[in-house]
Amino acid sequence: MFVCCVPDPKFKVKKDDKDSKFLPRQNGDLSITYDVLDSYSNNYMAQVTIDNLHPLGRLDHCNLTWEWQKNEFIQTMRGAYTHKKDMSERLYGPAGKAYKDMDFSKVMNCEKKPTMTDLPPTMKDDEKVRKLPKCCRNGTILPTIMNETRSQAQFQLQVFKLPPDDNRTALTPPQKWSIYGPVNPNYVCGPPIRVAPTLFPDPSGLQSTTAAVASWQVVCNITKPKVPRC
Repeated sequence: MFVCCVPDPKFKVKKDDKDSKFLPRQNGDLSITYDVLDSYSNNYMAQVTIDNLHPLGRLDHCNLTWEWQKNEFIQTMRGAYTHKKDMSERLYGPAGKAYKDMDFSKVMNCEKKPTMTDLPPTMKDDEKVRKLPKCCRNGTILPTIMNETRSQAQFQLQVFKLPPDDNRTALTPPQKWSIYGPVNPNYVCGPPIRVAPTLFPDPSGLQSTTAAVASWQVVCNITKPKVPRC
């Protein structure tokens, strides 16, 4: 006995409403994920993860920059540091006017376009870092084919927001991302796209996951430098 199956031309695959709200994750030479882990009325905790997906390209002493869109500033960081700390920008800028009672001597950075760098290996066990995994490698991110355990970099930062965005759901990712280094390839990064929230495994080992509040992905690709014409 044989049964013949004929496809129904009227059949349509039902799409999950949750997945349809977000764009699919893209492929590239570098994939940078901006995850919001916790969100409060006037600040949130974010995590930046850089994945080197190129089979041969490696990064050494790389720097990461972006541009805030709504006068946000970095209160604290784990696993990385900013190149500049200027008290005048903190006190006399928009942040100083909005947070008059804040001790800005403890604020990490108030620049609109900060430059961030990975910490050296000697600071991996520092109390302020609290043994954050995949950090403190001096800005070195190797290809997966060379060393899979060192193909990812990660750091966290506490971001303060200014009115009128002082509510939990007002989350705006930074724009104009750029990653560079003295001996690294030339990368061109696209704008951040909203993707499905990243799922993190339970640190205790239980078979459960915790979703990020919101996630964005930035894809960067190696470009050939322009050769000047005579």
